[in-house]
Amino acid sequence: MLTLHRATLALLERTGVSVDSDAVLDLLAAHGVRVDRQRRRVHPNEEHVRYALEHIPRQITIYGRTDAVRPVILNGKTTFIMSGGASLRVHTVDGNYEAATWQHLHQFNILLDALPNVHMCVNQVDPTDEPRDHFYRRIAAEMLITCRKPLLFQVSDATDVNAMLEMGSVVRGSRAELVARPLFMVGLNAEPPLHIPKGVAEALLATSVAGLPLSVGHYGMAGITTPNTIVGTVVHLNAMQLVAIIIAQLARPGAPVCYTGFSAVGNLRTLDVASGSPHSLRIMLLATALGRFYGLPVYVAATSDAHQPDPQAACERAAQVYALAHAGASLIQGPTSTMEQFMLSSFVQAVIDNDILEYVLAALTLPEDTEEALALEVTDEVLTDAWLKDLKFAGHLHTARHLHETQWQPCCFDYNNLAAWQRAGALSVAERATATARDILERHRVEELPSEMATELRRIATV
Repeated sequence: MLTLHRATLALLERTGVSVDSDAVLDLLAAHGVRVDRQRRRVHPNEEHVRYALEHIPRQITIYGRTDAVRPVILNGKTTFIMSGGASLRVHTVDGNYEAATWQHLHQFNILLDALPNVHMCVNQVDPTDEPRDHFYRRIAAEMLITCRKPLLFQVSDATDVNAMLEMGSVVRGSRAELVARPLFMVGLNAEPPLHIPKGVAEALLATSVAGLPLSVGHYGMAGITTPNTIVGTVVHLNAMQLVAIIIAQLARPGAPVCYTGFSAVGNLRTLDVASGSPHSLRIMLLATALGRFYGLPVYVAATSDAHQPDPQAACERAAQVYALAHAGASLIQGPTSTMEQFMLSSFVQAVIDNDILEYVLAALTLPEDTEEALALEVTDEVLTDAWLKDLKFAGHLHTARHLHETQWQPCCFDYNNLAAWQRAGALSVAERATATARDILERHRVEELPSEMATELRRIATV
């Protein structure tokens, strides 16, 4: 990791990062960062990096709308799963491919609310059926109204940030309460190679000053927008993370920033992204290790390039989630049906992914080694009590007390024998997931905000 860190410092010294915001350039220059005004590039040094890493928090907490919802605590100790996101197409429960709509967004919010292994939500789809004026603000309003879970909001500029701050303050009751118990993290995206557009730079500044959690992605495509090597791409990604952290800490020491390590390789035959490839996973694993080297919570993505619920989708999802969670990623976005280079979302795959998530997260959970769990006394009783001769451990109360540790009731995976499976209709995983998705969409009810509050959020979103 030290080699990558030093290479990043050399890249910042030699090439720097371009920033299209006079306000950010002024901030950096005022704190001694070398700024090339003509080329609009910044060149922070090791001292600036050290200052930023000394002040950035090592833990970020994002809360649900109510205390009944589990908060997402990003600190490198636990892996949380986030939905999304922002697909332009939808694979419906009927198997059709449709352009994403606001109705699809609402349906996904219902489905994701019901899936227990989704801990945080970003808009699963980007609706395409209405004009896109104030688009991200309107998305934020709908997510606040129809989602109880912690959220991530995309923004285009500082005016979006200010509108979302106002919306969050309405829900929380005050700006101070929103900052103390944030409902959302702001998600920004730079432009590889090594460029922060004006809107993104000023949104970064506004979010940092406000004290809300944020992330700045640098979604490179190795061989196209970043070097065609794993380490070269990670050094580019790391340079962007360090510059974003420096800006945030100079704007407000202690501003919460999540190290963002998602990236991928380019398909050099088509110039598309290959987001589900093993080499994309290698980039994110190395980025995760580097973020953890700095002691920061890391935010990555697990997606698939499959076009429908199939073995490719399952393999890519399971492999990515397992590897990234095992590596110490704090937040993983996308294992809720995100497919086809982030362009497609599937209701059926979302249900399958929920089972995959539960499988992986359970497998990575370390067992207790208490006296009760070791069951030495229980073993003696089973081997000496005549009443337990036939049922053995299945007849002992100890087994009932620990059902949660070894028994699993998935939504669509099947662990029955062949005869039982055939009696139940011999349904495939996708067929069982389809039935589950239909049932949730028909029966599940989401606790929405009161109508007066919802009206106010929609008003703020369109101002």
